[in-house]
Parts: sequence; C-alpha cells; structure tokens
Amino acid sequence: MAEDDQVAAKGDTTESDGSETGLIAKIKSDKKLMIMVGGGALLLLLLIGGAAYYFFSSDETKGDAAIEEGVASETEGAVEGDDAASGLVPSKFEKVHVYPLKSFFFPIKLKNKENSGHFLLATPSFSMSNAGLGGQISKNLPGIRKRIYKLILGESYINLTTKTEFTKERVKKIIITKVNELLPVGTGVVQEVYFLEFLIK
Repeated sequence: MAEDDQVAAKGDTTESDGSETGLIAKIKSDKKLMIMVGGGALLLLLLIGGAAYYFFSSDETKGDAAIEEGVASETEGAVEGDDAASGLVPSKFEKVHVYPLKSFFFPIKLKNKENSGHFLLATPSFSMSNAGLGGQISKNLPGIRKRIYKLILGESYINLTTKTEFTKERVKKIIITKVNELLPVGTGVVQEVYFLEFLIK
C-alpha cells in the first residue's frame, strides 16, 4: 500500500511537474528571446553611437579646416592690401642647400711649434646659394680641404682654447672667402659655414 501511495504521489508530481516544466520551459525560452533582443538592441545602439561620433567628429575637423581656410584667405587679402596697415608680414621660406664636409682632426701647436697635447675636432658644412654649386665644390674638394686645414692649423693655442667663439667666427669668414675664390664665377657662392662640431680635446 505504501508503494502504491508513493507511485501515486510520483504520478501527481510528474503531472504537476509537467505543467510546471511547460511553464519553466516557456520562461526559459522567453529569457533566451529577451537576451537575444537585448543583445541586438545593445549592438544597434553601439552602431548608432559609433556612426554619430564619426559624423560629428569629422564635421568638427571640417569646420576647423574651413575656419583655417577663412583665416588664410583673410590673411592673403590683408597681405595683398597694405602690409604696413594690417601689421602682417608675408612669410617666405627659402630652401637651404647644405654641403656637409667630413670632419677635420687637428693637433693644436704651441708657439714654438711643439704639440700641446690637445686636438681640435671640426666638422664644417657649407650653406650654398644654389643646389648646383655642390657639384663644383665636389670637383674642388681637395683644394678646399687643404685651405681649411692650413687655415685652422695656423691658429694659435691661445686663440683656440681661450677665445674659441671669436676664433670660430673669424675662421668662418676666412673659409667663406677662400672657398669662393676656388669656385668658378657665376656658379654660385658659399654663403655661410656652420660647424656641427668644434671641440677641443
């Protein structure tokens, strides 16, 4: 009898469970549906937000570019007009033509022509009036290096060690003169000498 009651109870629970499992299954399927709809809505919101950010950020940069173009056109109009009245000065950039030379390494001599134990490392570069002058400098490079070497080697120990900046400026001017003497007339000139290194060791 007890077994029959248990079997009947199990049957009741299965019937009641069957109705509950139908409800639970429906709720579970509704959860899946809600998760899918929620995920789709989130993805849609992210796409809309990304597109809105893209369009608004590109409009701001276009607006900035339009403002800059407006300022540039106003500036051009002012430059074309009276420069003194507007206070704007047109800026022109010239291309700089540079011819680098290899470094020079000189022993610094004392007054009695003895070695001082110090050396000068100098790396000059030429600023040229045009790009074509580089070819002429290359043709005359041995003579140019020889003149620079003799010029700096002739400087005294005191000038090179205590009056370095003054000596460097004076040597630059002499180098410009000596190099331009070696270049053919009409090909251009060396305008400036720059020392990338001028070190006493």
